[in-house]
Amino acid sequence: MALHGTLTDIIESVADRHPDAPALPGLTHAALAAAVRRLAGGLAAQGIGPGDRVALFLPNRPGLLLLLLALARRGACAVLLNTRFRTAELAPLLARARPSAIALARDFAAVDAGAVLAEVPAADRASLRFAIGVDGQGRGQAAGLPVLPMAALLEAPEAPDAASSEAECLTFTTSGTTSGPKLVLHRQRSIAHHAACLAPRIGTDQPGAAFLAAVPLCGTFGLSAALATLAGGGAVHLMERFEARAADALIREARITHLVGGDDLLLMLAEAAATAYAPFSFTGFANFHGHAERVMAESRRLNLAVRGVYGSSEAQALFALQDPDGPHAGIGGGRPASPEAGFAVAEDGELLLRGPSLFDRYLGDEAATARARTPDGWFRSGDLAAIQPGGAGFDFQTRAGDALRLSGFLVAPEEIEGFLLAQPGVAAAQVVAHEGKAVAFLIPGPGYDEAALRAACAARLARFKQPARFVALAAFPTTDGPNGRKVQRSKLREMAAG
Repeated sequence: MALHGTLTDIIESVADRHPDAPALPGLTHAALAAAVRRLAGGLAAQGIGPGDRVALFLPNRPGLLLLLLALARRGACAVLLNTRFRTAELAPLLARARPSAIALARDFAAVDAGAVLAEVPAADRASLRFAIGVDGQGRGQAAGLPVLPMAALLEAPEAPDAASSEAECLTFTTSGTTSGPKLVLHRQRSIAHHAACLAPRIGTDQPGAAFLAAVPLCGTFGLSAALATLAGGGAVHLMERFEARAADALIREARITHLVGGDDLLLMLAEAAATAYAPFSFTGFANFHGHAERVMAESRRLNLAVRGVYGSSEAQALFALQDPDGPHAGIGGGRPASPEAGFAVAEDGELLLRGPSLFDRYLGDEAATARARTPDGWFRSGDLAAIQPGGAGFDFQTRAGDALRLSGFLVAPEEIEGFLLAQPGVAAAQVVAHEGKAVAFLIPGPGYDEAALRAACAARLARFKQPARFVALAAFPTTDGPNGRKVQRSKLREMAAG
C-alpha cells in the first residue's frame, strides 16, 4: 500500500479504489469520503479550521470517526476524551487543550455528558463556543452551550482539503504519573503513516476485512485498528459498550475478521462463544491481567488468531506485532509495523523506540516531553523488554515501575505470576514487592491449596523469588482506561504495605 501524509489522502484514495465496499454501518467508502467532505464544510461554516481543536466526548459511534476525519480535513485537531471521565479528569484536560467545541452524545445512557460538562469550572471550559450533538435530539443546549446537531453540519457544502501532514491531528490521554494525566499530541503524518503501514501487516487490506471496535476508540488500542481498517478498505463495526453475548452474535452476523482487546475482554467473549468462529485474520492481544495461556488456548478453540502486540499512546497501539506462528505469540511485543521504526534496549533494560508513528509532544508539558526522549532522539517507553534471538523483534517484560527489586535482584512480576498461574487452583495472580520481598495476590480457583502452592514455590523457584505472603482476593482492584481495564498495581502495593 502506498503511504500517505494525511488522513484525507487515505480516505480519498480508498474511496477511489473501493467505492462500493462497506466502511461504516450504512456507509460505503465512497459515501464515507463524501460525508467527511460535507462535515468538514459544516465545521468550516462554524469557524473551525487549521489550528483549532475540538473535543470528542463520545462513545463508539460512526460520528466519532466521521468527526475525527473531518477535523483532519480542516487541518484541525481532535481531543479524544474517555466517556468514563468525570469532572476531575475533564477540567484539567479542557483547560490545557482549549478546544473551540465539544462533541457529545446526549442519549448515551452510560453518562449524562451535559451534566458532567456543566460541573466543570467555567474557567476550565471557557474556550468552548458550541457543542456538537452526535445523537438524534436536535438543537438544544448543554452546559450553557448551543448544541448543533451533527446532521445539520452534514448538510453543508463540501469543504476543500485543508489537511497538512504537519497539522496537529489528535490527542490521546495517558494516565501519566503522580503529576496527573497527559495529553499525547500526534501530528497528522504519524497517524496517517501508521494506519497505512498497519493495514497490510494485519490484513485489513484483504477483501472482506471487518473489524469489531469493542474497545473505546478514544484510546489508541481501538483507534489504531479502526483507522488501519479504513485505510485497507475494510469495514468497521462498532459497539458502544462491550457485552460478550452481543459481541458473539455480531461477530457471526457481520463476519468479523479482526479484533483487539485485553485478556479480560477476550475471556469474556470466549465464555459467551459456544462454537468456533469462521477463522479470524488477526486478534491483537494485550495481557493486562496475566491470563495469556488461557487466552491462547481459547484462541485455538475459537479460531481467533490471537497474537501479542505492543504499543502505547505515544508510539500508537500495534507499534509491534508478534509472529502468530512463533514461540513468542502470546507475549506482548514483536516486530515493528513500520519498516522505518526502530527499537533498542538500554543498559537498565528500558525499551527505547523511534519511528514515524511516535507522538510530537505532551501538550502543555514541555518538561515531560523532554524527559521522554534521550539526547539522541529515542523515546523512553518506561517499559522493560528483551531483544528476541536474531534481533528482529522484542518481548515486553513489564512496566519499569512495576519491576520487583527482590534481595537486590530486579525481577519482572510476570515471571513469578506465570509460575503461579501454572499451579493447580490458581485462577489469576499478581505479584508486587514489599520491603524487598514478593507478595502474591491470588484469585483462587477449584482445588486451591496455599500449603501446596507454597511448597511448589519452595521446590522450583529461587529463594528470593518465593512469595513471602499469599493473599487470596475475590477480584483485583482495576481501573477502566481508554484501552481496556487494567489491574491497579499501585493499590496492590498499598495493600501489601497495610
